[in-house]
Amino acid sequence: MDTIQQKSTTLMIADDHKLFAEGLSAILAEQPNFKIIGMASNGKEVLHLLNNQVPDILILDLNMPVLDGEIAAEKIRQLFPSVKIMVLSMYYTEKLAIKLEGIGVMAFVQKDTNAETLFKIITGIQQGEKYFQKIKSDTQASSAFNDGDHFQKSHNLTAREMEILKLISEDYSSQQIAQKLFIALNTVDTHRKNMVQKLNVTGKAGLLKFALENKFR
Repeated sequence: MDTIQQKSTTLMIADDHKLFAEGLSAILAEQPNFKIIGMASNGKEVLHLLNNQVPDILILDLNMPVLDGEIAAEKIRQLFPSVKIMVLSMYYTEKLAIKLEGIGVMAFVQKDTNAETLFKIITGIQQGEKYFQKIKSDTQASSAFNDGDHFQKSHNLTAREMEILKLISEDYSSQQIAQKLFIALNTVDTHRKNMVQKLNVTGKAGLLKFALENKFR
């Protein structure tokens, strides 16, 4: 009697951080029921790939050049409704989670999620389940973090600078931030210098003080 083989879940990854994307691809490819069929570095590129091959699940970063993940998710839901989207990002707020769920995203997961949990989430998505991580309520969380869009625009910060500022508030060093975000150390330092100018503070200590005063913890 022939053994019935379980159909592989096909995956596509869209993330502009090449090292992170390649690492994630390697980890997922080790699972017997996962198959990586494409990788993109921005929203425009992933739309082009989807015209040629449609995966079961798209793992999508939010902060990407050319066409960011949020806009890409809306377009993908319109053009390729069969694709289940999982957003994987460092930037996570309740407001954004609600917005993404409204678009039709199946899951919103932070990048520091461990591999075993990630495997379970992907399997659940394929079975029609949704996954949105629980975070602090509006009354518990900081006004700056919950109202990230307004805070970001009012201080002229980029999404990457918001990520770094949050990590600074959690006492991460520049080296640790670089490793966590899979970016170069000098890139982190450049972002720090830009934020010092934009926020009108003095050095690393000034950035940390600003982040704590605005309750980014």
